[in-house]
Amino acid sequence: MSADLAPRQLTEALQAIPGVRSVTDDNGALWVDAPLLEVEAMAATMADLGIRLGTVTAIPHAEDGEATVIYHYIDEHRVISVKTRTRNGALPSLAPTVRAASWAEREIRDLFAVEFPGHPNPVPLIRPEGIDTATLREAMCRPAAVARKPVSPLATYPARS
Repeated sequence: MSADLAPRQLTEALQAIPGVRSVTDDNGALWVDAPLLEVEAMAATMADLGIRLGTVTAIPHAEDGEATVIYHYIDEHRVISVKTRTRNGALPSLAPTVRAASWAEREIRDLFAVEFPGHPNPVPLIRPEGIDTATLREAMCRPAAVARKPVSPLATYPARS
């Protein structure tokens, strides 16, 4: 259905989601800024438009214990990324109605200690047994002691003299 929508109509539909502050077009990809997003309303709108969830990503914030969560939606012609923030370290789970959200929410919970109340199966996905979620989040937020360079077997090195 979204393929039938003109870009302006899609932007208007996205702006009507409660909590959305702005919608910007970046070379055909839409970025939705929604710090106080009502995630269930977003999921319902996207389903009505025929736009599917691709994945969910997160970025932890060391200073306040919150995280930026980005819902990446995909339709036939564009990517729509909806950026929001956790509130008190949590966002409602989309997993009960959007199956694609289940593993992503569990992974974000394991890595960044973001809670998704209402998740039907909140067992750890990648976190080892006995490791608290805060342990991994703290490690992710800690500044690196040294600058790290990527190491690749394909990297070229200067010739030795």
